[in-house]
Amino acid sequence: MKTGYYISGIGHGLLILWLLFGGIFEFRSEEPFVPVADVSIISEEEFAALTAPPVGAPEPEEAAPTETPVPPARPEPEPEPQPEPEPVPEPEPTPLPEPPAPAPSLPTEDVQPETTEPTPPEADRVAPEIAPEPEPQAEIAPEVAPEVAPSEEAVETPPEEEQEATQPEAATTEIVTEAETPQSSAPTTSIRPQARPERPEPPVETAAPDPTPEPDPTPEPAEERDPIADAVADAVNDALTSDTQGQTDQPAPLGPPLTSGERDGLRLAVSQCWNLGSSSTDAMKTTVVVLVQMQPNGVPSGIELVSSEGPTQDAVQTAFQAARRAVIRCGANGYNLPSEKYEQWREIEMTFNPENMRLR
Repeated sequence: MKTGYYISGIGHGLLILWLLFGGIFEFRSEEPFVPVADVSIISEEEFAALTAPPVGAPEPEEAAPTETPVPPARPEPEPEPQPEPEPVPEPEPTPLPEPPAPAPSLPTEDVQPETTEPTPPEADRVAPEIAPEPEPQAEIAPEVAPEVAPSEEAVETPPEEEQEATQPEAATTEIVTEAETPQSSAPTTSIRPQARPERPEPPVETAAPDPTPEPDPTPEPAEERDPIADAVADAVNDALTSDTQGQTDQPAPLGPPLTSGERDGLRLAVSQCWNLGSSSTDAMKTTVVVLVQMQPNGVPSGIELVSSEGPTQDAVQTAFQAARRAVIRCGANGYNLPSEKYEQWREIEMTFNPENMRLR
């Protein structure tokens, strides 16, 4: 059991001895080694000479350029003869196109158009000569009669009947049958082109005939009026007129007065928007009475200053503007007032007092 203590005591003793006597044989110089350099003292002139910039060496003078001898020109060599180009083979000739076959010759005999003798016009009788066509206004007669013009002496002599010009009936030299009538290739009749539609003429304004004046009505005789009936009618009219005036002069019904709850509700509604804010001290001491005119929907239509109590006119104006803004702002959507009592709240006097607000 004590072996461990012995070993521990021997070890600790050796350690203490080594710490006490371990560094005896070592010699150490405690002063550090300081390097030393030699310094020489020079004067200011020597220092200036050492720091002066080095003087540059003189530049050598430029040597004059020497002329280089021009070498003699060499003779140009003669060009070698170029070889002759090889002959280009000629292209084969293009075969010519075959000439077109000659067109068959046509007979060159002059062909004269066949002329046909004019066919005499159709007529109901045959005569040695063709009679001219009758004029549209001439009557057909067996003998030609000249037209007789009215004589200028018709004033003196009795008027004679005018004789119209006559013309013989149409005649021809031969009778033409249907077989002998030449057939024409052209159409016998052609369609008549449609006429262009006429533009509508603007209506001509004609002056309206002057209206014939109507005859004045004949005045009827005045009826005889009964004085008794007139007196009765006047009395009835006077009675009706007096009743009507009495009805119109009566004022409209005012309705029941506003209750205290309705008055307090209006006062609270206006006071919510009434704010003097950062007004002057004089305005805070000013009382104004405002007359507010209301519309049937409860929206203010007019605001007037009735009376005021304040130290200065500026303070009165400031208080009135604050009251006016409060009434307009809170009544933008209309105040909640009974419509059957409109005559009671159509005009309301409001007293704006910073201490207490009142309605009247």
